[in-house]
Amino acid sequence: MKKLNFNLNFKKSGQKSSAENFQSTEFRRVVEINETVHDREAGTSEVITRKSLRMITKSIALRKNFVTLVPMKSLSFEEFSFPFSNSTKIREALKLQVLPFSAAGELEIFPVILSKAGRGVKGLVWYVTPSELEIPAYAFDANISNKFWPAPLPFISRLAQYDGNGVTMWVDEVNICSILWQANKPVLSRWKKFINQEAIDKEFSWYNEYCKAQGLNRGGDFIVNAVNNNSADLSEPNEEFIKIISDSVTICPWLENLNLSRKAIKGEQDLERAVNFLTKASCWLLAFGLVTLGAVSLRLYQVNMQTQAIKTRNENFYRQVFDPSHTGRIGNPVTLARNKIAELTGNVGEGHPLEEALADLGEILENEKDLKITLDTVRYNAEGIDCTGSAPDMTTVLKFRTSIENYASTVQVDNTQFVAGIGYRFDLRIRW
Repeated sequence: MKKLNFNLNFKKSGQKSSAENFQSTEFRRVVEINETVHDREAGTSEVITRKSLRMITKSIALRKNFVTLVPMKSLSFEEFSFPFSNSTKIREALKLQVLPFSAAGELEIFPVILSKAGRGVKGLVWYVTPSELEIPAYAFDANISNKFWPAPLPFISRLAQYDGNGVTMWVDEVNICSILWQANKPVLSRWKKFINQEAIDKEFSWYNEYCKAQGLNRGGDFIVNAVNNNSADLSEPNEEFIKIISDSVTICPWLENLNLSRKAIKGEQDLERAVNFLTKASCWLLAFGLVTLGAVSLRLYQVNMQTQAIKTRNENFYRQVFDPSHTGRIGNPVTLARNKIAELTGNVGEGHPLEEALADLGEILENEKDLKITLDTVRYNAEGIDCTGSAPDMTTVLKFRTSIENYASTVQVDNTQFVAGIGYRFDLRIRW
């Protein structure tokens, strides 16, 4: 086991590092200050402890982010695994897990997703008492990103030579905070009051015995000494410190999503309320849409049934009056009935019999030899002729219609459409 030390009372080394991820971040730490309050009327004095912020390293960028390292006495964490990934469900499930311990006091919950597999997720949940989060903030911090991290957390990169196993420890004027790591994952957090070097040695001795009893890899140690640190007069950020943090985030990317602050809790709660409201609104809109769709579908069904009833009634009328032996569907009973009436009255082809109609078509085709028209179907009735044919282009179709207008009273082109490899298909209605 080897101990590595890093003293926050650093001096500018003049050596630049390649760390750039946190060049725009200002790092701070929380310190506890004892103050004596005198009550002149009662003639008594009382010592109170308040928290204050002290700069570790400043940012040279105009747009700054802040990370505050907080020694947390009540911090604990554990791994979780759920077969769902919804953040609201994860938070509710974790609340149920700690419900038996709520009698000892309130706990704030901070889940962090480490990995996803299908619909399920695995992660770390961080527990801390609300009093730990009562951290002062400057007035200009209101609209700036400000993350709170446990003090010993962002130094895991210094255990890389031990494969991410060992202890990172934060020591300041009041606190000894430490985290035990196994394969770059935190497994245990401890706090003790700082008295002297002997207290630090006792902590490491405790970890030796604990890892031996639990069969854990003891690894190495990294100590961050912040005792009597006063870096507020730094004119440039400390490159070595920033590199340690950047390397740690590279090893543990989930660090960037961790923020143990009341603002983060409030943001998540607001987001959950918004999601719940939008979910309920969506359900109501979906229900309304389904009801509307059902009503429209019912109305469409009724219209189709009425239309079909009319068609069926017309077909039955035609069968009863003109052709009782006809079986199957009748496409256009009204037209067939009109033709039948014309036959019965002897007016079929009157004034323009079939022979004359064919002669007129033949004369047109004979006179207009350049018309490349193909007539596939010619249907003759008492009113005129219905033709279906094709032409290479629309100009030919229109010229054919113009030629027939000299022989008929009305000529109408319907259903013109282009067919690849054939040309333009058309229907022609000729009425004498």
